[in-house]
Amino acid sequence: MSNIEIIKVSHGILWSISTVVLFFFSFKVFYKFLIQEKKCTARTKGIVKRYTSVFVGRTNSGVRLPVVYYYVNNKEYSVTGPLFKSYTHRRKTVSTPQTTAEMEFYETAAHGLIIKRNFFFIFPLGGNPMRILYPEGSLLDVYYDPLNPKLSYVVRYCGFKWLFWLLFITAMVTLLSDLFVLFWL
Repeated sequence: MSNIEIIKVSHGILWSISTVVLFFFSFKVFYKFLIQEKKCTARTKGIVKRYTSVFVGRTNSGVRLPVVYYYVNNKEYSVTGPLFKSYTHRRKTVSTPQTTAEMEFYETAAHGLIIKRNFFFIFPLGGNPMRILYPEGSLLDVYYDPLNPKLSYVVRYCGFKWLFWLLFITAMVTLLSDLFVLFWL
């Protein structure tokens, strides 16, 4: 086998694995965003019981999303949300940790969350704004698919279809690049 054939085979294997991984993630993780809006037609009330342990937005953002539990046909389900399309942090760095923990936040018309807070070096002063917006024990609207109640979202649909399409198109480009290198070079 020549060096060019070895390069083609190794390139083909790596790009094929990448294609499979991208297709897997696009359908396993992000496909729900493609079908949520049409399928989630039933509504119920859910209760905020806890918050995620992972931050959303920038590092040290302090934003942890509520985990909402709801019942459909006497079976309990959970969903994380409400989701925002973006999390914008406007920070003011302060020199002493004794500064008051001022935090302002508001939702934009485009379903983004803007948070203004003081930071002491890299650590945010103040808590999780989601705990103030949606405290534990609060009731929120949960929209779910009557045929598959596990498919759901909280308060409003945020339109993350683009995440599915981004990964799917990237997987297709990767596949076509792989085929091009294998058969035409």
